[in-house]
Amino acid sequence: MKRILSLLLLACLALGLLAGCQATPDTPAVVQKDQEQMLQTAQQGKDNSALLAALEVPERFTGDWTGVNGFVHVTADAEIVLPNADKIPTGSIGRRDFTLEDLDNFLRVFMKGQPFYEEVYLTRQEAMAQLEYYQAMQRGEIPLAGDATYAKLPDVIAYYAEQARTAPDEGELRLASTSFVSDGPLENMSGWSEVDGKKVHLWVQNFPDVWDSAVFYVQDYGDPNYDNSQPSSAVPDGIPKEPFQPDFSAEEAQQMADALIAELGFENVVCDKITPVFFADAMTLHGAIPEPDGASPELSYSQRWNDPEHFVLDTGYQLQYVRCVEGFPIAYTTHRGDYVEHESYNKVWVYEQIQVDVTKDGVVYFSWISPSTEPVLELADTQLMSFDEISSIFERMFMVKYSYIQTINDNGGDSHPHMRIDTVRLSLMRIRAKDDTDRGLLIPVWDFWGTYVVPGEPSIPQEPEIFLTLNAIDGSMVDRDLGY
Repeated sequence: MKRILSLLLLACLALGLLAGCQATPDTPAVVQKDQEQMLQTAQQGKDNSALLAALEVPERFTGDWTGVNGFVHVTADAEIVLPNADKIPTGSIGRRDFTLEDLDNFLRVFMKGQPFYEEVYLTRQEAMAQLEYYQAMQRGEIPLAGDATYAKLPDVIAYYAEQARTAPDEGELRLASTSFVSDGPLENMSGWSEVDGKKVHLWVQNFPDVWDSAVFYVQDYGDPNYDNSQPSSAVPDGIPKEPFQPDFSAEEAQQMADALIAELGFENVVCDKITPVFFADAMTLHGAIPEPDGASPELSYSQRWNDPEHFVLDTGYQLQYVRCVEGFPIAYTTHRGDYVEHESYNKVWVYEQIQVDVTKDGVVYFSWISPSTEPVLELADTQLMSFDEISSIFERMFMVKYSYIQTINDNGGDSHPHMRIDTVRLSLMRIRAKDDTDRGLLIPVWDFWGTYVVPGEPSIPQEPEIFLTLNAIDGSMVDRDLGY
């Protein structure tokens, strides 16, 4: 009975899904696929209990292809990465908002019982100074500056007058709300505490039709939008690497990050990627390194890297965690899944991201973007195409995906990309549901990761990216940016 109910649920879910993917034609047409038929295919066929043998996976994926009238060149000498599992599951997953229980949990774990204070963006004294400045403009005592106009000045003056009335005095501490505060459709909670001698911040936001975010950071290590890290691999050739490399092991970093993940109550998540990073002041990340006298001259690219004493704040690791279904990971990807193309996909549903940044002193940054429900197993043993069949589809669909290069060159451009495939990985991916961005399927896919080959510039570091994703069940092309 449980098996029958599971198959019925899959069929119902499939009826609400837009074609999981782009089909495998020889022209770049967008084709809707019958997901119900795909899931029926996934339930049939050979036994995958011996995964590698069942999929006929070779030791490496190799090849050399040229297409799009010679404009596109791709080479491959890639490791093939399989999960440590005997069978390939299919699942379902849902979207959810942060709850009051989540807020209590964040405050307990990150603020450790310390007073939670309001963030101060403008003091009363600063607001009064700005008020006097714009009033002087309005009186004609000083010239207009910036984008100020006489028409805008009344609204600007009214804003700073209100801030001067309500903002805290310099040094004044006000307790922050420990619940959500509504601002139109947006709900948020934010504040800071002093924990173990460090100023730490917590920022949680529910933003309907966009995405929800929860961010914790230690002062100077980031903000609600970004951490102040760069991958250590970004250091150019010819620059000493030691100042940019962490002085403790990745295993030690993961132990600290795993402890946080456990304390927050996550279950069935694993670290899917760990990257050595260095942390820098936000200003220096954009090219200006403060000199000892306080000046911040704009330095050249090479000068910036050659001054790590000022450039590097700290070193550590960035860890990306993902959920699992029966031990099979929903792989981390650099793609956010925030593109909207089809009218049926009128809301954004970005992929869930759970990130932890660690230095030798502990966790300095945590972000949880687009929280999801716990995955539900729908099919324990999914039928997949053999890897030989996937390889044949790759040869054709890669050129289909990049056929737009022809249009670029037809319009006077000069684009001749050469991509190198370094890793091919089997993992789970969430497929968005039609007219419903609150639920989706988790299906197995093959991701082809690589980098661009830049002639004459082999020393420029690159972060690998996914050049092509194929549905492992039927070989159809999946757009990681669109999420289907």
